[in-house]
Amino acid sequence: MDVFPPPDLKLLEDVPFGIHGLTLDLLRPRARRPQPVPAILHLHGGAWMMYSKWPPANVFLARAGFITVSSDYRLAPGATFPAQWQDVRAAVRWLRAHAPELGIDPQRIGVWGVSAGAHLAGLLGTAVSDELEDAQAQHSARVQAVGNVSGVMDFLDPAFGLGPQPLPLFGAPLGDCLDLVALASPVTHVTADAPPFLHLHGTHDDEVPVSQARRMHAALVNTGARSELIELDGDHSINDTHQGEVEARLLAFFCRELKHTPG
Repeated sequence: MDVFPPPDLKLLEDVPFGIHGLTLDLLRPRARRPQPVPAILHLHGGAWMMYSKWPPANVFLARAGFITVSSDYRLAPGATFPAQWQDVRAAVRWLRAHAPELGIDPQRIGVWGVSAGAHLAGLLGTAVSDELEDAQAQHSARVQAVGNVSGVMDFLDPAFGLGPQPLPLFGAPLGDCLDLVALASPVTHVTADAPPFLHLHGTHDDEVPVSQARRMHAALVNTGARSELIELDGDHSINDTHQGEVEARLLAFFCRELKHTPG
């Protein structure tokens, strides 16, 4: 992208949220619609250890008329799970707390991410207990649609492996903290009232095997929740190698599930 933000979009950077000194970036169309519109939260990847909010990932959604947010979350190994879960919940709560002034419909909030960000998006869609409070705890952290691109959905999947090496997200080998590992797995929390999910995963992904998406999709369908699984001929980088298709699929999904007319 030559210029960011593009002339038709408006960027608001480094907005504080939550109680841990984190910030988010808001990207939206310059022309505001008269009626509230859906919001979509993007969560960045980076193995829970690196990178930060990346609003350019949301350009295709903002140009379709969504109000979009890209937020930070605390990174491992300095912060271990459930810190990341607390932070992304705080971002959703912030959206609801500020919905009137932003022109957001608080009943139409979606989330998507890639890799580690998709894992956290999956948790937002399934793990809905209110035991983790924050500055906007009076607002719900529920979301109404989840886009999962190459994310870990089940740390106990044999294909993922319970190796002896510590995973920075937990600060220990998976086999040494099985209760926490189960808590961190979106598949653990699947119920019939989960929001619709779209899974996009590379069939040759050797970092997060495609079995992750298959297991999550099956768990959702078996409980009566709505889930769509699309397997692409690629590895862990399908968000780059298949960017056009990934974005088109996500856009169609969010427009349908959040009842939004693009434009």
